[in-house]
Amino acid sequence: MNDERPDSAEAIGMDAERWLAAIVESSDDAILGESLSGIITSWHAGATRIFGYSAEEAIGKPVRWFAWPGEEGRIEELLKRLRLGERVEHFETIRRHKTGRKVLVSLSLSPIRNAEGMIIGIAKIVRDITDRKEADEALVASERRLRTMSGQEARARADLIAERRFRELIEHAPDAILQVDTAGKIIVANSTAESMFGYTREELLGSCVDRLVPQASRTAHPEHRKAFAEAGVVRPMGEGLNLCALRKDGTQIPVEISLSPITTARGIFITAAIRDVTDRKQAEAQVRLVQQGYMQELEDRKREAERLNRLKSDFLASISHELRTPLHTIIGFSELLAEESAGALNEEQKRFLNHIQRDSEHLLALINDLLDFSRIEAGGLNLHTESLPVQNAISEVVNAIQPHAKAKGISLLTESNANVHVSADQLRLKQVLYNLLNNAVKFTPAGGTVSVNVSPEINDRCIRITVSDSGIGIADAELAHIFEKFIRLVSLLEEPEKGQA
Repeated sequence: MNDERPDSAEAIGMDAERWLAAIVESSDDAILGESLSGIITSWHAGATRIFGYSAEEAIGKPVRWFAWPGEEGRIEELLKRLRLGERVEHFETIRRHKTGRKVLVSLSLSPIRNAEGMIIGIAKIVRDITDRKEADEALVASERRLRTMSGQEARARADLIAERRFRELIEHAPDAILQVDTAGKIIVANSTAESMFGYTREELLGSCVDRLVPQASRTAHPEHRKAFAEAGVVRPMGEGLNLCALRKDGTQIPVEISLSPITTARGIFITAAIRDVTDRKQAEAQVRLVQQGYMQELEDRKREAERLNRLKSDFLASISHELRTPLHTIIGFSELLAEESAGALNEEQKRFLNHIQRDSEHLLALINDLLDFSRIEAGGLNLHTESLPVQNAISEVVNAIQPHAKAKGISLLTESNANVHVSADQLRLKQVLYNLLNNAVKFTPAGGTVSVNVSPEINDRCIRITVSDSGIGIADAELAHIFEKFIRLVSLLEEPEKGQA
């Protein structure tokens, strides 16, 4: 990890073209552009590092100019495949450096298309694999020599090869790898450790690992090392804790550390694999901030909805009271007129008065329902339970509905036990029965039947009151919605089937 890090605001401020150019220029690979005939059209710093030619020397030249003798035919083959729209990945070949030496490369090529989808050029990424190939060849040669050596020589050579491979693995590991002795002295450090902590390898080797520990944790660190060496168990360090490492410039970075003890003839050594989790921690912090903001917004919306709901309920309760007062006056005076104490009314006046009384009482019932609804929402509807005979409540409601049923020629039947008593709110019980019976009569055709039945339930501790009719009923698909707010299943009036209300 480098000491200098780009400021995020500055990076964000760069336009896309400059940002892309910076990425291309900083790449260790060569990123080239070619025409469909193989003429080089763009050449960046990575290509100069690999081939030695400057952009001025390379642009406009055919790619065959860089080919190693004997490789020209393979270039033509690649150009044909790309002109047909094919992508080519990890194509290994040989190119010529400006100095004349061989450069072993791996090519990844893809066709460039315009907005209409036509192929207009070739994008090429070139990776120098010379060192890797030479190392592989050296290992192969060493293994061949092993087969011709004596047993002791072969084992010694095999050990050297294994050690070399092990060191290469450590050197190129994405995590910082340190190995320390029991005194805390660093004896192995890879290149990732150099970039992560800002020290050169020479500065790290031979120094105490405590220099990489923040001051707040440094005093206890030797005891932790000692305890780990004695336990001798592979484990993550500080599991569940937020660990930090100290860089040369004094800044701290969040890390995860895995420790492994190694016992040798020279003593116990501890290998530490250290991972910089700065980006992950920043991402987690961003996620937490978003979650907190979202939850706070939900909470604010909930409180606002509750406040508006209370205002609505208070308004409904208030307006219901205000509306009932004049309605009681209208109903009272209409009843006085109906008594004809001030003189007889003709038939038309009686009809008008009957309309006034009926519609006023209907409106009053609607307002009472509205007031009950607002009380329920506000948590202010209180039930006054008492022991009462069910038959009396049913009889009162049936008598109130009877004129309406008689006018439609509907038979209103009751089946109940006169001795049944229940603990209930008498007013609310009668209100429910009235609503059920009123709907039953309303949606039952002339000449039909409406009945009320009372039967015991659950070892006679409860009763079931059923209101049934010979009307059109409710479709099975609509049954789940009948108790939702403001639902009225008007469409069912057209259905011919019988059922229960």
